[in-house]
Amino acid sequence: MLGSVLSLCSAFFWASAVILFKKSGDVFSPVSLNIYKSFVALILVSLTMLMLNIPFFPDKPLNDWLLLSVSGFLGITLADLFFFMALNRLGASILGIVECFYLPCVIFFSFILLDETLSIGAIVGSFLILTAVFVGSMTKKTLNDTPDNKSSLSAILIGCLSMGFVAIGIVMIKELLEQTDVFWATLVRVMAGTVSLFVIVLCHPKRRQYLQELKFSKAWFTAFPASVSGNYLALLCWVGGMKYTTASRAAILNQMSTIFIFILAAVFLKEKITVNKSIAILLALIGACLTIFS
Repeated sequence: MLGSVLSLCSAFFWASAVILFKKSGDVFSPVSLNIYKSFVALILVSLTMLMLNIPFFPDKPLNDWLLLSVSGFLGITLADLFFFMALNRLGASILGIVECFYLPCVIFFSFILLDETLSIGAIVGSFLILTAVFVGSMTKKTLNDTPDNKSSLSAILIGCLSMGFVAIGIVMIKELLEQTDVFWATLVRVMAGTVSLFVIVLCHPKRRQYLQELKFSKAWFTAFPASVSGNYLALLCWVGGMKYTTASRAAILNQMSTIFIFILAAVFLKEKITVNKSIAILLALIGACLTIFS
């Protein structure tokens, strides 16, 4: 039950972060914002470990450090890079649908690497949640924006690749998480992702622009709450959910983030709850209950 609760909390905190970013506006370029969020997570996780007296350098085999580092590189550096590439070329609504590819990816990698299987209730629950995301995301604007050229189709493939990296990045450390402190595992992943991002920025032709954007400014304060919610609370709950339940079950409940966005956007951004979104919320709630209690 703890893993399911943490997975739902992760979805909620990520949805809250999306709303906060919408309210704060575009204050950084995607690359700079990615580095900023990673730094915030790195600092907060480190401070939490200090307060809880969790060792930064536990007596762990080198393979554990390497596995977590590779996980961070795949799940943070590469996944976010491809995600923002797709975001720049696709509408947000279409990309939201593309993100649904995360769930089948986790289920696939969990079956291949961990030999996990889903109960009938979880299978039905995952189908209902995926259906809910599609129903809630489909609007006239979405349909009008449907890609009809090779460039957009390639962007969809890039978005799917991003979800694949996120999925393999977490599934590959599932067994390690079961015997590892969540905070330390998160710290190593974020550290590896942050260092990799800095290397990419330093080698990028626009590195001067990106580094300039990272200088202290009022933009830091607008992006900070979203970073705390999305890259600290959501990240810890996401890793914790993977630790305390099966990867497939956690992924199903993580997909609830889109449904939470519908609800939070209505409350804080005064966006209208359409018939589609109402049906989506109902389907998703039923799907989540089936997944948790099956």
